[in-house]
Amino acid sequence: YETSDIKTVHMGQVIDEMMTAANSSRRGFERRAYDNNFFDDGYHFRYVSRTQNKIIDLTRESELYQGIRAIPKASKQIRGIISLQVNNDYVPVIYPERVDKNKYPDSQQLDPASGQPVTVPNPLYEQAVKEAKDNAKKIGWWLEDEMGENNQDLKTKMGFMALLAAKNAGISFLQIWPDAIKEKIRTKVRDFFDVYLLGDMNEVEDCPFVIIGSPRNVADIKADERFDENQRDLINPDNRHASSEIKQAYMNVRYGKEFADDRSATVIQKEAYIREFLNKENFKLIKKQKNAMQILEDRDYGDSVIRQVFSAGNIWLRDEYVDLKSYPLVDLRWEYGPLYQTAPMERFIPSNKSMDVVVSRIERYFNAFPLGILVKRQGEQTHVSNIPGGQEVSYKTVPPRIESLPNLPPTLFNYLNFLDSTLQEQGLSSLTGGGLPRGVKGWQAIESLKESEQSNLVIPDRMLKRTIRMIAEKFLEIADQYIITPQPVAHEEKGETEYFDVIGAGALEKRKQLKVEPEGNPVPLSRKYRVKIDVQRGMAYTKEGQKNYAKELGDYFVQLAQLGVVPPQTVTAFVQALMETYEFGPAADIMESIDKFQDEGRLTDQQMEKIKVALAQVIKDSGIAEIADTTEEDVEKIKVGVAQVIADAGLAEGQKPPKSNINFKDLPPSGKMQSAAREGIMLDPEELKEQEARETAKVLLSDKGRQTKGGDQK
Repeated sequence: YETSDIKTVHMGQVIDEMMTAANSSRRGFERRAYDNNFFDDGYHFRYVSRTQNKIIDLTRESELYQGIRAIPKASKQIRGIISLQVNNDYVPVIYPERVDKNKYPDSQQLDPASGQPVTVPNPLYEQAVKEAKDNAKKIGWWLEDEMGENNQDLKTKMGFMALLAAKNAGISFLQIWPDAIKEKIRTKVRDFFDVYLLGDMNEVEDCPFVIIGSPRNVADIKADERFDENQRDLINPDNRHASSEIKQAYMNVRYGKEFADDRSATVIQKEAYIREFLNKENFKLIKKQKNAMQILEDRDYGDSVIRQVFSAGNIWLRDEYVDLKSYPLVDLRWEYGPLYQTAPMERFIPSNKSMDVVVSRIERYFNAFPLGILVKRQGEQTHVSNIPGGQEVSYKTVPPRIESLPNLPPTLFNYLNFLDSTLQEQGLSSLTGGGLPRGVKGWQAIESLKESEQSNLVIPDRMLKRTIRMIAEKFLEIADQYIITPQPVAHEEKGETEYFDVIGAGALEKRKQLKVEPEGNPVPLSRKYRVKIDVQRGMAYTKEGQKNYAKELGDYFVQLAQLGVVPPQTVTAFVQALMETYEFGPAADIMESIDKFQDEGRLTDQQMEKIKVALAQVIKDSGIAEIADTTEEDVEKIKVGVAQVIADAGLAEGQKPPKSNINFKDLPPSGKMQSAAREGIMLDPEELKEQEARETAKVLLSDKGRQTKGGDQK
C-alpha cells in the first residue's frame, strides 16, 4: 500500500505505473481540453471524434459556400474575465509573531506620592511587541517585492494560469522550488496536461502522489549534478512535445512533428513527489542523507514525509527524501470542488457555435447573391462574368432582369441577440465584451457597470486570493531553509526608501549554533508566519473614475481640515496621492516645496520661550496677577495680549497672519470677547496651544504667584 519498501532501482517503473493510473482517470477531461484549446485558437469546428478516433474539421470543405465562419467571442470573454481578476492588486499581509507576556513579568515599585506599591509594566514587553510588528511588516514587504515584476512577476504568471485553467479542466498549477546555489526561489507555470494526480480529490495535499512530466533537453539532464552519474549515461531522447498523448497531438498540429536534431533532442523528465509515512524502512534511508536532522527534527513515526524521485525513459535518476511539509505545487481553480472540473470555456462553446452557424449562413446568403436575383427566360443562354469595371451579362434574345434581394426576417437578428444574452449570462456583461449600453456616457455609470461585473466574479476572485496566499506560504517555507546569506531588500513607503536585510529563520538558527552570526540585524523569514491577502482595488476601476473620485475626496478633506477635524498634514498627504493619480510629472518637486513651506511656518524652541516670557509680562502689566480668581474673560485678555506681543516682536513673520485692530487696553465686552480674541490671535492654534496659555496663567495667578508681587517676577 506504500512505496517505502520499494528499492530505488524499481522506482522508474513505479512512476510510470502511477502516471498510467492517473492518466486513465482524466482521459475524458483531456479530450475536452484538446477541443477547448483549438476553439480558443479560432478553430471552432475542429474536434477529436471518439468514435472514429481521429480529428474532424467541418471547415475543410468549401470555404465560400459551405465553410463556417468562426466568431471568436468566447476567447474575448475569457480574457475579459481574467483581466478583471488580475487587475486588482493582491498585497500579502503577515500576522505578527505572538509575544508571550509571561516572559516579560511586570515589576512592583513604590509610588513616591502615596508610598504604596504599584505595578509597572515591563518596558521590554512593549519593545518586543513593537519589534514583532516591525518584522511582520518587513516580511510583508519582502513578499511583495518577491512577487513583483523584478523577481517572480507573479501578476503576469497568474494571468497565464487563469487562462490555462479557463481552457483545461478548470485548473492550472504553479511549481515552486528553491535554487540552493543562488539562494533564490524559482517558479514555473504548469498546465493541466503536465501534472498527474487524482482529480477527484478536493485538495492537492490529499493526493498520495504528484508527478510532473515535461520535456527537457537531454544535454541539460546529462549535466545535472543532482542525478546519478551512471544513470545519466543511460538516457535516450524521445523528442516528444508532452507526456500526454492528447497534448502531444495538439502540439504536433500547432508546432510540427517530432524532430531528431541531436543538439535539440529532448526526453520526458518525470519529477514525482510521493507521500509516505515515517516507519522503520524509510527511517533508515533518511538517516543516511545529509539533511536527515532537518527532515526528522519535528517528525515522529506515523508522520508524513515526501519522497522525491526523478526518472526519464523508465530510468531512475535520483531518489531522496526532501524536507517539505507539502507538495511544491499550488493550484488555481475557478471554483472549489474536485480538482478536475468543467472548464469555463466549455460553457461558452455551445452558444458561440450557434452564433457561428447563424452568422455563416447570413454571410453565405450575401456571397451567393451580391447584386440580387438574376431572372432570365427558360432556355435563354445567359452568361454573367466579372470584369474590372463591374459585371458583364451576355444574352441571346431576351435580356435578363435583376430582382432586389428581400430583407432578412427580424427573427434571425432577434435570435442573434438571444445568443449574445446567453453568452453574457456566463459571468460577463457587455462592457467587458467590448460593447457599451446606449446612453451610458458618464464615468459614474461606467463604474457601476464595472462594479456589477466584479460582483459576478466573487468565487473566482476568492479562489485567486487563496492561490496567492498559498504561494506566499510556500515562499516563506523555502526561504526559511534556503536563504542562508542575508539578502538586501528595498521598499518605498510614502516617498522614502527603507533598506533592510532578510535571512531564513532556520538558517539563522544554525548560524548561531555555529557561531557564524550575520552582520547587522536581518529579519528572519519563518514558515510559521500566518499570511493574509488584502485586495487593493483603488478608488475606481477606470482612470477617469479614479480622477473624479480623487477630486471629490480631496474637496471633502479640505472641508474637514477647515473644521479642524483632521490636521493639515492629512490634506498635504492626500495632495501627493491626488497628483500621482493624475500622473502629474513634477509631483515630487511640488511636495518638497510644500514641506519646506510648512517647516518655515513652525516656531522654533527659542521662539516658544520668548512667547512664554511675553505671556508673563502681559499678565504682570495688566494687573491680572493681583486677582485671586481667574475668569474666562481674563484668559481671553491674556490670549489677545500675547498675540499682540508676538506680532510686535515679529515672531510670526513666517506665517504672515492678518493684522489685528484690537487694542489690548480697550477690549470689547465679555459677550464679544471670544470672537475678538479669535481675530487677534496671530498664530495657528496648533503652534500656540490654548492649553499652554491656560496652564501658565494658572501658575502665575496661584498663591505662589501672588507671593512674588514685591520681588522679581519671571
